[in-house]
Order: sequence, then structure tokens, then C-alpha cells
Amino acid sequence: MKEVSCNYCGSSDYKVIYGEKLSAVDDSWDFTCTNDHHGEHYRVVKCNLCGLFYSSPRPDGKNLEVNYNLVEDSNYKSEIEGRKKTFQRNLKNVLRFKIKGDLLDVGCALGVFLAEAQKKEWSVSGIEPSEWCVNQCRELFDLQDVVVGTYRNLSCFGRKFDLVTMWDVLEHLDDPLVALKNCADVLNEDGILAFSTVNIGSIYAKILGKRWPWLMKMHIYYFDKKTIRQYLKKIGFEILEIRQYKHTISADYLLYKLKRINKILYYTVVFIKRIIFLDRNIYLTVCMGDFMEVYARRIERTI
Repeated sequence: MKEVSCNYCGSSDYKVIYGEKLSAVDDSWDFTCTNDHHGEHYRVVKCNLCGLFYSSPRPDGKNLEVNYNLVEDSNYKSEIEGRKKTFQRNLKNVLRFKIKGDLLDVGCALGVFLAEAQKKEWSVSGIEPSEWCVNQCRELFDLQDVVVGTYRNLSCFGRKFDLVTMWDVLEHLDDPLVALKNCADVLNEDGILAFSTVNIGSIYAKILGKRWPWLMKMHIYYFDKKTIRQYLKKIGFEILEIRQYKHTISADYLLYKLKRINKILYYTVVFIKRIIFLDRNIYLTVCMGDFMEVYARRIERTI
């Protein structure tokens, strides 16, 4: 565990927003994107200079990389149909800015987005820190140009891309500034960056405060629209759109999450699912406003 300064501006002047809340157990399960350890998090601070929220103290980058390399996420695999619906919507939004071309998905997980993009005639590549996930990309979707690596290794493909995506990835990284710079470096001129991330500045997050469920150990940075704009401007992106991000999930997955987050809502959804939907595993689109979807165009590097 180490104290860190602000990733955006380098300042060490911060105020504590939420004290740490950690369990005794610390393993790679905390770093699977479907884990249910909501409310367990490192201390969250806010930079007094630029307003960035981040975790400090926290594990160093090497420790995070080791944990993500060990990730095996069977819950994600069982939710592939919901992921397909989410990524089909994402792809529809992407197509407003780029029709087709070479695509790199950073943190591609099991390759669901890549598989959907390939159906739309994109040439797809992916990079993912989990060896298990990369093997799943090949087994489930026969995706061959997917490698084990992180945002630090994007140059390994030896070419540039028309579109770089990072879905629910940026908040997990130890150095989002370098990650965004590296994305810019592998984009063609006029290339598009598309990503989603948490929005701690949302009304929902502010109302819930320390009970906001996305305060989690796997989330190292907590962005809002202001800080995302600052990052993209600093690196040399023109922001095209920031919109609310929607996830489509199954009722069973929602129940799995609610059992830890809110017992009243959990039993309410159980009742609705059994009585109205006859216990069928239906799919729901969820949007509380606390995730944002960002589209930006590479123009020029300022740093």
C-alpha cells in the first residue's frame, strides 16, 4: 500500500472524502468486474487543486497488474447475453462517429464487444491483462488478435487504429493519464476514443454518499464530467459527446448484486420476478446516471 499524489495535476494536497472500509480478505476476486464486494474500498480522497477523486493509500501498479492477471470471472461468462445487448448499443453509438476500420479494445475481457464489432465488418484487436479472459476470447469467439497485456503495451500491435475503446476500464487503472496518452498514440489522425467510466459527480452518487455501491477496491479513480474533460483536453482530444451509460443485465445478475447492496430492493425484485415474470430470467436496462459514456476525437497532443 502506498500514498499517491494526484494523477492529473501531481498535487499532494487533498482532503479525505471517505475513510477506508476493508475486509480482512484480500485476493484477486476483489478485482473481477462482477465481484459483489460493494462498499469495501480504499480511502477515497479529492485533490484540492483539480478536483480528481482517487484511492490513496492503495496497492501499487505492479500489485494491481498481478491481481488482474489472475482474474477468472465465471459470472461475466454467464452474463454474456446481457453484455451482448450492452455492447450492441455501444456499437450503435460508435457508428455515429466511425462506420468501420481498425479497432482496438483495451481491457477487452472475454471479447464480447470485439465479436459484435466484427459482425459489423470492423477489423478487431484486443488487449487484456487476464490470461483466462484472453483464452476465453479465443474459445468463445475465435478471436485471434487478442493478447495478454495492459494499457502500457498498446504499441505491441505495431500499427495504429481508427477506434480505441475502453468499456468500464479507466477507473481500474493505476495511471489513467498514461493510459489515455497511450490510446492517443495508437490512434490514427482523426481517430475516435470511446470509453465508459464511473461518474462520482452524478446526482445518484451524491445522494448515496458513502453508501454509493461503486465505492469498491477495484475502483482506483472516480471521475466526474469535469475531470474527464480536463484529462481529454490535456492530452489533445476533442470531446464529441458525454452521455449517461446504460448496462443491460439479467434479473438473476441484478439479484446477485442487490443481495449485497440493498436487501429491501433484493426481496422486492425477487417478488416481482416470481409473481409477474413467473421466475423467468428477463433482461433489464439499468441507468442510474452514475456511469458515463464518452466519445472523443484525436486532434493534437498538448503533452
